[in-house]
Amino acid sequence: MRKRINLSFLIHSTFLLLFVINCNSIVKQEWKDSVAFQKFCGCVTPKEEKAGDYLGSLPEGSLDKLGTSEYLEKLYKGLRSDFEHSGTPFEEVGGSLVGKGVELKRIEDDEKRLRELLIVIDGDVAFPSGKSTLTPKAKELIAKVGDAMEAYPETNCRIGGHTDSVGAFSMNLKLSKERSQSVKLELKLIHRIVEERFKEVDGFADLHKIVDTMLAEKKNRRTEVYVGTVRIVY
Repeated sequence: MRKRINLSFLIHSTFLLLFVINCNSIVKQEWKDSVAFQKFCGCVTPKEEKAGDYLGSLPEGSLDKLGTSEYLEKLYKGLRSDFEHSGTPFEEVGGSLVGKGVELKRIEDDEKRLRELLIVIDGDVAFPSGKSTLTPKAKELIAKVGDAMEAYPETNCRIGGHTDSVGAFSMNLKLSKERSQSVKLELKLIHRIVEERFKEVDGFADLHKIVDTMLAEKKNRRTEVYVGTVRIVY
């Protein structure tokens, strides 16, 4: 009885082994390439998706080869893709890409050539009311900017903090400056962006309103990060 069981087990094991060895020849290519089949078959270890896979990168010297506009186009597409594949889908609104807590804009010249990217971080999402301490969501959004600047090393940035018009101007000015510095420190300490790549870090209180009102306007409470190249190359 034991011999029969062992023989049956051996036969079934042999068939299973032959199936695994020959699975590449009996399954359609599109199915074979799927992660589900590869895990089942064990023929190929599927590549694990890594953070930044969608961002892409360019080595030093690419700016001279591509020119400013094409260099930034690659950065723009990579940054958008990286945001979307990590759970921040965008909706096109008035020529901008708007996601949860963040907005991605193109800054173009008169000939529609891309000259800078503008990342607008929602102030209500990024900071507790009246404070300059970054929230976890703010750090998550800033991490995308930091990853992009690391992957595209011939870039620099300008950071500006903005508030609404509620409260004393002097207090709002101080708060907006502190918030812009918080974003800079996050990029510098966590993402190793060196000092020379920060062209400007400042706060403007309510001097540059999006909506011209003295009320507590949400759109006016924001931090703006402009990402451009170290120089303009045609």
